[in-house]
Amino acid sequence: MDNKTSFWQAPGNGKCFDSFLGDNSKMNNRTIGILSYIKEKSITDGYVREDEYKEGIVEYLSSNFNADKNDSLKTHFYKPALFYGFIHRNKNHDLSLSIEGNLFLNYYKKENYKECLKLVINQLDNTTYPNSATGKVQNLKLFPFRILFKLLLENRTIPVKFISENLVHISEYNDIFEYEKNKNISSITSFEVNSTKFQKFNTWVVNSLVDLNILKLSRANLSIRDEMLEHIEVLYSKVNFNDMFFSTTVCEVNNSIAEKRVKRDQTLVHDAKSRDNYSCSINHTHITFISKGINYVEGHHVIPMYQQKNYNFKLDNIDNIVSLCPNCHREIHSADNKMSILNKLYQLNISFMQSNSVGLNDLYKMYQCK
Repeated sequence: MDNKTSFWQAPGNGKCFDSFLGDNSKMNNRTIGILSYIKEKSITDGYVREDEYKEGIVEYLSSNFNADKNDSLKTHFYKPALFYGFIHRNKNHDLSLSIEGNLFLNYYKKENYKECLKLVINQLDNTTYPNSATGKVQNLKLFPFRILFKLLLENRTIPVKFISENLVHISEYNDIFEYEKNKNISSITSFEVNSTKFQKFNTWVVNSLVDLNILKLSRANLSIRDEMLEHIEVLYSKVNFNDMFFSTTVCEVNNSIAEKRVKRDQTLVHDAKSRDNYSCSINHTHITFISKGINYVEGHHVIPMYQQKNYNFKLDNIDNIVSLCPNCHREIHSADNKMSILNKLYQLNISFMQSNSVGLNDLYKMYQCK
């Protein structure tokens, strides 16, 4: 029997958050406790083994966050935070905090909940199907929250029933093509909901965004709360629906979207190439071809521009730009193993990285190294 699915699924066995940030509610405490536990246990090795997590998380939550002990699968506890992208899990199932997860926890402990909410939205922007928190969803290649937030921006409100009857069944750009032409939400195909499995994305995920005060629920209609509207408009006002589906790598899609969101200074790329004597930063012997009388190289932002939403310092900075031959440039975006090339780039730009508190493991996570 094929257990793969083609609709949007919710992770774990409940919400990631079930109240406004700062409230010591059950799921809030669980999520903050899990993030805190993983951060504490990752200090030495940079990660905590999943087996160690399973052994220690229930007692930790009980002792530090007043959580009731229960017999639920311990992996289900962290699945919502994994889905949100606050937790990174590698191929060995070692757990660590993502860049956003670490920033979120730091802001949370400072009670800066407004910045926390922005980070939730920023990380939802990165969330994709397929997703390691929803293993059965393997037939989709899309950004679910980009689609949801764009629809909310354009329609201001959407019916709650639209989530389970229409939204979670979107699987490819063709499903939304007619809507993008006529902006009539009824042109998105509706399905009969004959099982609770189609309702879980709304029950556990969308309702969690309502609890967080990112979305507002009124008379069975959803909308974006006014205080979150400006931030969401910055992310999606210039992005089209065809930017929310991918057949190539996620890195390439994110780079394309970053170009629409953040204006770049092209003279910086020219200056970086000149600084590098038009040679590949990975290996100066990488000769490509002559273009306009010089060796052809391409500029690359080491910290990807799509990460600008998470940082207050400018990523479009000459100290964050390297020159790469076309082959190395493709490798850093598309290779199965990018760690070797990232190690070298990090060392080349170590002053910029360290001055902005960006570690090598952060870079691995940005490039989705397993």
